[in-house]
Amino acid sequence: MQKVAVAGLMLGCVLSLGTLLPAEAQVRRKIVKPKFSSQSDVDRANAEYLRERQARNGNPDYQNPARLIEMTFRVAPSISFNTVEGSGAYSQFDANGMGARMSIGPSLDYFFFKDRYAFGTGLWYTVKRSAFTVPGSFGQERFVPNRPTGESVYNLQYLQIPLTVKMYANNIGPNLRGYVQCGGLMDIKLAEKALDRTTNALYKYAMASGTYERQYTLLDLGVLLSAGVQYKLNTVNALNFGLSYQRGLTSVMRDANLDARNNTVAVELGFKF
Repeated sequence: MQKVAVAGLMLGCVLSLGTLLPAEAQVRRKIVKPKFSSQSDVDRANAEYLRERQARNGNPDYQNPARLIEMTFRVAPSISFNTVEGSGAYSQFDANGMGARMSIGPSLDYFFFKDRYAFGTGLWYTVKRSAFTVPGSFGQERFVPNRPTGESVYNLQYLQIPLTVKMYANNIGPNLRGYVQCGGLMDIKLAEKALDRTTNALYKYAMASGTYERQYTLLDLGVLLSAGVQYKLNTVNALNFGLSYQRGLTSVMRDANLDARNNTVAVELGFKF
């Protein structure tokens, strides 16, 4: 009798489990596979989930970068001008306007904090304009009164290495967010080219000995300040648009009696890849 009772009890447990398991599976299917009437309902549910997660975790309103290191090719048409302070033979030198020049090259952003602060550097080929108005008596062995004022214009070709910090803001529109970049610049001179050599007073002075004597230093240091926006095309590519200002901190002239510092205002266009 005891064996019959035990067998009956075991059979009852099996039958009860058989009735409970389908019901539990049905409940799980209802939880795991919610029904949406359209794809827009799915998108709305996902957006609501992201908003709740951001509110819960305190995440900022911006999309994380696709990679830790991002590359951008930059093109920057610019307006270049310089300041002048002279003494001795250069005491009457003055700045001579401004001119359009160009800067191109790759940029690199290395994200190091919260996916919105990046160390920014690059290699930019940049042409700057250095120009002076020169008194007519400059470089002459004897003084001749009322000699007409001359001028000197040079193109200075540099390899620029920026050492900056770039800070990205929250989204200001769909796929659009702003940024600010600031830091230092190291300019390595590649060449100095005198324009209008027949009338270029500084060039003729440099050729007085028969061979050209370099007038500009090989290295220039400056600061960079820029701001702009980035528009994301997809998860990897983006377009950058901004304005930048470069200010020279050191004189670019070899002669200590002539202090000239280069400045640049540029429109920056970039494609992130």
